[in-house]
Amino acid sequence: MAIDYGPDPERNWFQSRKVALLQCLLVIVTTVASWAIALYNGHVKLWPIPMISFCGVGVPEKYVFSVGLVVAASLMFLFIWIVETAGKIYSSKLVAWTLGFPCSLGLMLLAICNCEEEPTLHYIGAIAYFVCFALWCIVCSFKEIPLVGAQQDKWVHTRRILSLMIAGFTFTMLFLFLVVKDKVDAGRIPVCEWGAVICSELFIGTFYFDLGDDYYIEQVKVADKWARKQNYRKLDKDEYDA
Repeated sequence: MAIDYGPDPERNWFQSRKVALLQCLLVIVTTVASWAIALYNGHVKLWPIPMISFCGVGVPEKYVFSVGLVVAASLMFLFIWIVETAGKIYSSKLVAWTLGFPCSLGLMLLAICNCEEEPTLHYIGAIAYFVCFALWCIVCSFKEIPLVGAQQDKWVHTRRILSLMIAGFTFTMLFLFLVVKDKVDAGRIPVCEWGAVICSELFIGTFYFDLGDDYYIEQVKVADKWARKQNYRKLDKDEYDA
C-alpha cells in the first residue's frame, strides 16, 4: 500500500521550520539584549567581554535573560523532537534522549539558576548544555544523516563545519577553565563561550531551510528503497507536494 506523504490540512497549524528559526532568533536576541542592558547599567564591562551568564545576574537584565532562555529551551526541546523522534531529518530516539533533550534541559537550568545565587546548579546546567549540544551536533552531522551522493546539499556541509566549530569552542573553553585555570577576565573563556553559542544558533537556524512547510511533513523523507540502506533522500518540491 502506498504511503501518502502529503500535508494534513487539519494538522497544518504551524510550520516546523519556524521552530528552528524562532529558537535561533530568541537565543541571539535574549543574549544580546541582556548584555546591552547589563552594559548600560554598568553591571559588566565592554572589554574584556563578559561571560554570557554574567549578563543575567543584575536587575533588570536577569528577567530578560531568564524568561528569554527558558522559552528558548522549550523551543529547543521541541526542535530536537521534530528532527529526531518525529522522523524529520534524523531519526534516533537514543541520541535525542542521551544528548538532545539533556542539552535543552541544561539551557533551562542555567537560565533559571543564575551564576551568583545558585552557582552549582547554574554550572551543571551550562556544562550539560554546551557539552551535550556539541556532541549532538557532531553525531547528527557526521553519523545520522548519510545523504546519498548528490543529495548532500550546502546545508548539510554547512552544519558539518559549524558542528566542528561548536566542538572546538566548547572544549577549548572547558580546557581553559578546568585545566589551565584561566581567569575569566582574561577574555579567552568568554570569547569561546560567545563563539560556541553563536555557532550553535546558526547550526539550528540552518534547519529553517531543510524542514518542510508543514508541521508533520518534512522535505527529507525515507523511501522504502532508501530506508533499507539507512540513507536519506531529499525530495524536490514536486515530489513533496504530491
